[in-house]
Amino acid sequence: MNQNPGIEALRQLAHIGYKFRLEGEAIKAKYHGLGNPDPVVVTSLLEVVRKHKKELLFFLKYHCPQCGGAASCPEYIGKPLCLACDWDYLIELYPGFRVKQ
Repeated sequence: MNQNPGIEALRQLAHIGYKFRLEGEAIKAKYHGLGNPDPVVVTSLLEVVRKHKKELLFFLKYHCPQCGGAASCPEYIGKPLCLACDWDYLIELYPGFRVKQ
């Protein structure tokens, strides 16, 4: 399976220590890692992000800022929940998600 270069760049930046959020049509990144990231690596990854901004705006609307996963499920009050991070809560809300043994 071919990966989207923009999503792969976001994942690499997240692995380095960056967190992302959207402000309208702008993608905002903030470094939360330890030490100083390699500016050459970061600059090249950010250039890939810029080239794939259209796809990444859609991706970032649905990704989990905690784990970076792209799958989410809306809660009954409209708050998106991550299928990885919020799994225990989701199976309380939707018992049918539980795997039957």
